[in-house]
Amino acid sequence: MKSPMDVLVLEDDAYTREFFIMLLHDVPGVTNVMDTSSSKDAINLAQYHHPDLILLDIELINDDLNGMEVAKQIYSFDQEAYLVFLTAHSQYAISSFAVHPYSYILKPIVIEEFKAIVKEIADKIKEKDMQSDHALVVAFGHKRDFILKDDIAFISVSGKQTIINAKTGQWATYKPLEELEKQLNHDFVRVHRSFLVNIKQVKTIKEVYDRTYEIELRDYPQKIPISRNAYRKYKHRFN
Repeated sequence: MKSPMDVLVLEDDAYTREFFIMLLHDVPGVTNVMDTSSSKDAINLAQYHHPDLILLDIELINDDLNGMEVAKQIYSFDQEAYLVFLTAHSQYAISSFAVHPYSYILKPIVIEEFKAIVKEIADKIKEKDMQSDHALVVAFGHKRDFILKDDIAFISVSGKQTIINAKTGQWATYKPLEELEKQLNHDFVRVHRSFLVNIKQVKTIKEVYDRTYEIELRDYPQKIPISRNAYRKYKHRFN
């Protein structure tokens, strides 16, 4: 599944603008392209629609602002959008750092380079959306695995690593348990300082001795310790 990506193009030359739009529609993941030749319209469109990617021509003829100044205004209310500058003059590269641009493309553009940068951004948005909505993303160098949250039974700490145990396998990551906890939904609870458990995977809770409990999971033989505080806090949800 490709996450939709909204793009805004600010370019004062009509032919060039149409050319960019044509190239953008060739990139998987791009679903909506807005365009304008006006700096004022670009700022208004960005403020109203919050596009994921904004392509800005720096040299705007017959306009009160240039693309760099437009980017600064947009950045003042939206730091999430990916900004990519388009210009024939490389000297703008240093001054553009104030708005943290994602990239900088010199005109005349190289088509494959242009598409590659847009696709790279689309992939980043897809990864972010999948991570926040349906899956965790575990990176191994340049390789990334997507683990569906519903498939995860529990996550545990082992030394310096965090181990994700799911129906589809087991993954080790150096992301701390606290960071993974923030990325998961309300089905996951911290039952112990070293364990996160998916409530949907809990079969039963047993008292092993005086007010000391452990969790039995549906599809895993491993027993998970649960602290007394966590037991008091979550026992109504386990029932």
